[in-house]
Amino acid sequence: MRKLMLGLMALIAFGGAVAWFWTRGGHQGGPDEMAGGVSAGGLPDIVVGLGLPLTGPEAGFGTQVRTGAEFAIQIINANGGIEGRKIVLETVDDGCTAEGGARAANDLVADHVVAVIGHFCSAASRAAAAVYGPAGVVMITPGSSDPRLTDDTPAGGGMVFRTVWRDDYQGILTAALIKQSMGGKKVAVVRDGTLYGQQLANVFKAALAKLELPAPAADLVLGDDLTAKAAAAKIRSSGAGVVFVVAKPGAAGGLVKALRQGGVTASIVGPDALASPEFADTAGKAADGAIITFARNPLDYPTAAKAIEKMVAMGLDPSGYALNAFAAAEVLTAALRPVVKPDPRGAIDGKRLAATIRVNRFTTVLGELAFDANGDLARPGVVYYVWKGGELQAM
Repeated sequence: MRKLMLGLMALIAFGGAVAWFWTRGGHQGGPDEMAGGVSAGGLPDIVVGLGLPLTGPEAGFGTQVRTGAEFAIQIINANGGIEGRKIVLETVDDGCTAEGGARAANDLVADHVVAVIGHFCSAASRAAAAVYGPAGVVMITPGSSDPRLTDDTPAGGGMVFRTVWRDDYQGILTAALIKQSMGGKKVAVVRDGTLYGQQLANVFKAALAKLELPAPAADLVLGDDLTAKAAAAKIRSSGAGVVFVVAKPGAAGGLVKALRQGGVTASIVGPDALASPEFADTAGKAADGAIITFARNPLDYPTAAKAIEKMVAMGLDPSGYALNAFAAAEVLTAALRPVVKPDPRGAIDGKRLAATIRVNRFTTVLGELAFDANGDLARPGVVYYVWKGGELQAM
């Protein structure tokens, strides 16, 4: 049955979504385009929620998401919407908190949105997903990477998808890198006390075992009971030739600096937290040579070139998570078309929309995207980077 569905859905012009996006150029709508109602042809609008942090310390990320999502929706509407139905965005502030996410989700469900682009912060996304699931509302997050968001997906698939990789994927990639190019060296693991550190370290160690590599020669947790200097001494004593560091940027930088000052010459590998300038600033010259797993920069995708050009021409910033949000809008609207087409005036079945997303591939600014049964990216775009002279460079 699934093969038959895949065959039928392949006939739908998902691959033409990007070409369709650009047939009529860069219309920029005003605030009136963001209010629900009836489209010019008398068809009901399709109301899509946009959940993001507009206040608080993460508001800058919310601005990036809003920029990408609004730009994509403006282009879609300029090209006729979805089977003649205009998409309108209802934007809500979740404050990057679980409480804010639940509140925002309840507001959007009460306003009968058919889907949501968002949320950004994982705490808000997890709380919101618990509301959207029972309500049959699809959610596509452009920024939430907490594995737990999709790990709790019910049998048969849930309503949550993401256009960003999972945090724990980095642990698997780093173990594979060690297997391929650093085999034979002892490995040490140093993490902080955060959930992020714990999850990644556990996945990394499990990946080492699966690849038949030795268990870590040292497995340390930074904190009040273990300073960076003390950790460096333990690692030196262990004889480790590779150190997997998973901690907040400042703490990671302090550890790497202490390692070099303590005479440890081991290779440093780590996840995206070490891609932060704060890591390099804290570590100084000791950061040189550190290898980082990091999502491919959306600005580097050839498929994003046209969107970037138009955004820049309109004075919009395409950096950060703007293109992840743009891609979320592309996936959503491409999946909406076959759901809406049989009955353009009818109600939209959220479960059918989710099933359509789950079994198809989508041409987006981030290349071709597909999702696994949990809603995670089937092939996350990942690149290894290395710090050189204070700059992060692709390997």
